[in-house]
Amino acid sequence: MLSFIVACIMMIVTPGPGVLSIAGVGSGFGFRASSRFFWGLFFGNAFVLLLVISGLSSVLFSVPYLREIFLFFSVSYLLFLAYRIATAGGKVGFSA
Repeated sequence: MLSFIVACIMMIVTPGPGVLSIAGVGSGFGFRASSRFFWGLFFGNAFVLLLVISGLSSVLFSVPYLREIFLFFSVSYLLFLAYRIATAGGKVGFSA
């Protein structure tokens, strides 16, 4: 379990899509919006790390149907976000 915790921490602290997202939000919408985006990423990552360290995620994912429910809602949310980004218009969307 310790190696899993260390791997999760290393994945969170290394640069990745979050850094590029913050840069994109900052260049498109300014400092205030990127600051809110940063704190959202920070607290979201801290919450996930807390679930991993506490072992609650292991308990939740040990129930087969609950795992499928989490998968459905996470995929649905990501598709919703992709749709919102694609139809945003403005500086960050794909449509005019």
